[in-house]
Amino acid sequence: MKSLWTCVIFLFNIYVHSATIDDMTLSPDPPQPLTCVIGAGFSGLAAARYLKEFGQNFRVFEASSNIGGTWRFDPHVGYDEYGTPVFTSTYKNLRTNTPRQTMEYSGFPFPDSTPSYPTNTCFYKYLTSFAKHFQLLDNIQLNSFVQSVKRAGKHWNLTYTQTNERNNNTIECDFVVVANGQYVKLRMPKVPGMNTFKGKIMHSHDYKGPDPFKNKKILIVGAGASGLDLVTHLVNITEKLVHSHHITYNQPKFPENFVKKPDMKAFLSNSVVFQDDTKEDVDVVICCTGYEYDHPFLDKNSGLTLTGKFVLPLHQHIVNIRHPSMTFIGIAKGIINRVLDAQAEYIAALISGKFELPSQELMLKTWLQHVYALQDKNKKIVDVNLVGPAMDQYFANLTQEAGITRAPPVLTDIRDFNAKYRLEDLLNYRDFDYELTDPFHYKRWYNGGGKRAQDCPIDVET
Repeated sequence: MKSLWTCVIFLFNIYVHSATIDDMTLSPDPPQPLTCVIGAGFSGLAAARYLKEFGQNFRVFEASSNIGGTWRFDPHVGYDEYGTPVFTSTYKNLRTNTPRQTMEYSGFPFPDSTPSYPTNTCFYKYLTSFAKHFQLLDNIQLNSFVQSVKRAGKHWNLTYTQTNERNNNTIECDFVVVANGQYVKLRMPKVPGMNTFKGKIMHSHDYKGPDPFKNKKILIVGAGASGLDLVTHLVNITEKLVHSHHITYNQPKFPENFVKKPDMKAFLSNSVVFQDDTKEDVDVVICCTGYEYDHPFLDKNSGLTLTGKFVLPLHQHIVNIRHPSMTFIGIAKGIINRVLDAQAEYIAALISGKFELPSQELMLKTWLQHVYALQDKNKKIVDVNLVGPAMDQYFANLTQEAGITRAPPVLTDIRDFNAKYRLEDLLNYRDFDYELTDPFHYKRWYNGGGKRAQDCPIDVET
C-alpha cells in the first residue's frame, strides 16, 4: 500500500501548490466554444448525440475510415491502407457476450425482434442507424488520427494527421472528450523463451477468423471474454487446441483434441512448458490477455497521471480535476455499455452548463476519500477506476449530480446474472432472449438457438 499513499500525497501536493487552475468560465460574449471528441466508436457517437441535442458546436475525430470503433470488422492486421493502426478487435462470427439490453443507447433500443446476443455485424448496423438517426455524420471527421492534445492558455491544441492526405493540422478546442476506447494497447504475457519460439505468437486483437488455424496446433492463453469465445470458435477445426488459464468454470465436453493446461512457464523452440511441468507442441499461440489504457496523445500538462492500468485523478471517473474542460468516457472498469452512454450525457450536460461541478478542492477531497476507501478494502491503486459491483449506485450518482437519465437498476441484475451463467453454460448461454418488464425486473426465455443468432431486423447501409 506504500505506493498508494505516495500517489495520494503527491496529488494532494499538486493541488496545494497549483498556482493556475482552469475552470469552466468563458470570457464575455465569446464565439460558441468548440468541443473536440476523440473517437467515433460507441462512446464518441454517444457524446456526439448529446452534444447535438444540447445545441453544442462539436467535431469528432476518428482515426479510421469508418465510424463504429471496435464494432466494425476490418480485415487488415496491424495497419490499414493509410498506415493507421487498426484499433478494432472484431473478428468474423463474433456475437456479443452480454445481452443487447445492457448495450443500448438510452432512448434508442434495438428492434424488439433482435436477438439479445446479436452478431457484430448487426451491432455495427445498430451504430450506423444511430449515427444516421441523430444526423451525426456531418460532425464526424474520418481519417483524422489524433497525435497530441496540449493545454495552451484557456484552450487545448489538438493536432491530428489527415491520414488519407498525409498532412498534419492543429485546431483549438475549448473542451476535449477523450473517447478512444479501452481496446487499444495490447497486453502481452512475459514468459521466458518467447524469442526462441519458432512458431507464431499473436494477440487476439489480430485474430480475424478461424480459417488460418484449420488443422494446426493452437494454444490459447487466457480465459476472459475473448479467450473463452475463441476456444468455441477453434476447438472443432484444429488438430489440437490447448487452453492455458487459471479460472474456474463449467468446462463443456469438448472434443478429444482439447487440452486444458495451467499458466505458461517457458517457451521452447516448438513447444510450451506449463506450470505443472508438462509440455505441448504448438504452431500458434493466441494471447487473449487483454488491453491497457493508452493515451499517447495527451501531453504532461494535462495534469493527469496516465498509465496502462489507471488514469487519475478523475471526478466521477470522467472529469479531469485539474482541467475540467477535459473529460473521459470509458475509463471506468467493470461496466456495461450503458454506462458509457450515461457518461456521454453527463459530459454534454456539463459543457452545456446544465449543472455545475463542485469546487476543485471538493472534487479532489471526494476523490481522495475514494482512494482511502480502496485502502480500507485492501485494494490497490490499479483499482482506482473500478466501478464493478457499485455500477447501479454509479448510475444514481451521475443522475443526482447532473440530472441525466437514470438507467434502470435491472441492467445491473442482468449483467451479474449473465456473467455467472456464461461460465456455467458457455456453449448455450446466448440461446436465450431477455426483455425488461419494468425498471427492476426482466424475463428470459430460450429462443431455440441455431439460425436465430443471425437475425438482424435493422435495415441500413453500412
